[in-house]
Amino acid sequence: MPIKELTPFGLEHEVVSNDIVIVQFYASWCEVCQSFAPVFESAAERFPDVSFGKVNADREPDLAKEFEIKAVPSLLVFREKILVFKEAGAPPPPILEDVLRQAKSLDMDGVRRDIGSTA
Repeated sequence: MPIKELTPFGLEHEVVSNDIVIVQFYASWCEVCQSFAPVFESAAERFPDVSFGKVNADREPDLAKEFEIKAVPSLLVFREKILVFKEAGAPPPPILEDVLRQAKSLDMDGVRRDIGSTA
């Protein structure tokens, strides 16, 4: 599945329309972001049931502020419209895959109970 460049509307649409969404906040000047790009692209190929998106933090500063992005790259994982993972950095392929597997295996009823949400 291709990685989508997301705007605020696009991010909201992806989160509402997909069970699992992983988003990378990045900047074009960021060397770590550039070196992480092939890892992110490879994961997108191996996890076709997950929606992959990226947000240019320089072009979308309000979105970066909304999610309190303090460093790039930063990864966010949404499951059933709930943010279940957020971390700055560029994890190696096995760690990124583990994060996605864990997101898939979450008991979302339990997560909703834990956060007091009925989303």
